[in-house]
Amino acid sequence: MNKPVIKSYEDLLQEQDRLRKQLNTQKAELNGRIREVKEKLAPVGTIISAIGGISAMGAKNPMIKSGIGLAVDMFLKGRLFRKSGLVTGILGSFLVRNVATKVAAGAAGALIGTLIKKFTHRKPGKPAMQE
Repeated sequence: MNKPVIKSYEDLLQEQDRLRKQLNTQKAELNGRIREVKEKLAPVGTIISAIGGISAMGAKNPMIKSGIGLAVDMFLKGRLFRKSGLVTGILGSFLVRNVATKVAAGAAGALIGTLIKKFTHRKPGKPAMQE
C-alpha cells in the first residue's frame, strides 16, 4: 500500500475524507456479512430454543417435580418402556416427565392463584383483622 504524500492542509483533509469513506465502506460490508451469517444461523437458533424449552423442567416447586418424576418413572419405565431399548426408555421418560411437569406447574399455579383469591376475598361490610 502506497502512503500518499501529504504536503498541505488540503492534502490532509482529502486523505482524511478518503479514509472515512473507506472505513464506512468496510463497515457496510462487514454488517452485510454479519447479517448473512445471522440469516443462515436463524434455523439453528430456532431448533436450539425448542430443544431448550423441552429439556428444561417447568415447575419451580420441588414437590411437583419429584412427584411427577416418580409417577412418570414408575408408569413409563415400569410398564410402557419395559421392553424398549435403553436409549428409548431414558429419552422417552425424560421428555414425558418434562412436558408433564410444565403442564402440571401451569395448572397448579392457576389453581393456587384461584384458591388464594377465594380465601383472601373480603366481604364489603367486614373490616380487616387488626393485630
